Parts: sequence; C-alpha cells; structure tokens
Amino acid sequence: MSTIRPMTADDLPALAAMYVRSFADPALGEHWTEPAAQALLANWYNRQPDLAFVAEDDSKLLGAFVVGVRPWWDGNHLVDGELFVDDDSQGKGVASDLIREVLLQAKAKYAPVVWESYTFKGQDFPLNWYKRMGFREIDEWVMIRADVADVLNKLDT
Repeated sequence: MSTIRPMTADDLPALAAMYVRSFADPALGEHWTEPAAQALLANWYNRQPDLAFVAEDDSKLLGAFVVGVRPWWDGNHLVDGELFVDDDSQGKGVASDLIREVLLQAKAKYAPVVWESYTFKGQDFPLNWYKRMGFREIDEWVMIRADVADVLNKLDT
C-alpha cells in the first residue's frame, strides 16, 4: 500500500530519473534526459506546489502527479499535468491513489469543474484507462504545435 504525500524539492532528482524511465519508450517519440525531466518537474512544482504529490512505500518513491489550475469561463479547470508511476509499481493502484488525493485537495481548495489533460493517441494504454475514469476525447479540439523559428519566418515573409 502506498502513502501519498506532498512533493518536496528534494524529491525532484529521483522523480526525474523515474520520469525518464517511464517515458523512455521510443514509440512515444519523446527523448527525455534527467536534466530536462528535472526542469519540467521543477517547473510544475514551483508553479503549483500545493497540487504536487508523490506516492511512496517505505521511503521509496513509486510515482508522482502534478497538475495546474486555470480559471476559465465556467470555473476553475485542472490543466495539463504529469502523472507517472515507476514501472515496477504499475498496475497496483498507485496512479489511482495519486489522482484521488490530488483531486480531493484541488476540490477543497479550488473547486475545479473540469480536469483537462493530454495523453498519447493510438495506444490502448493509457487512453482507455482514462476513459474508464470518465474522460472523453474532445472532437471540437485538436492539439496543434509549430516550430517557433518556422512561425517567425512565416510571419516575416
């Protein structure tokens, strides 16, 4: 059984190593390094420390969940975030425990009406896992991205 507690800055190096291991799958198309992962997690931790939690068992970190709050026209939304669990601890309810604790904390402090997030498309996991919790794909939205240099170049021509 895991214990859920608030994340601390001291957790960041170990969490960064776990994050790299969690997303090292070449099929995901992400190429994380520990310094990059630590910078990402530090950004989340510094931005919304009250919604940054870790799961641990006997002082061994098992996973983490961080999420932000953004006001929107219909109330506060939980946005983006990062949820990851060490490979050895997956399938044992750690992610569910983390989500439950963060959502309870968020509900008490911010009264969010929606949690919006991103996940990988074209794979059964984790998309179907999220759908079982009540998530749905938003047909009206599409995630877009562009290279900053390309945009600036096109704006200048």
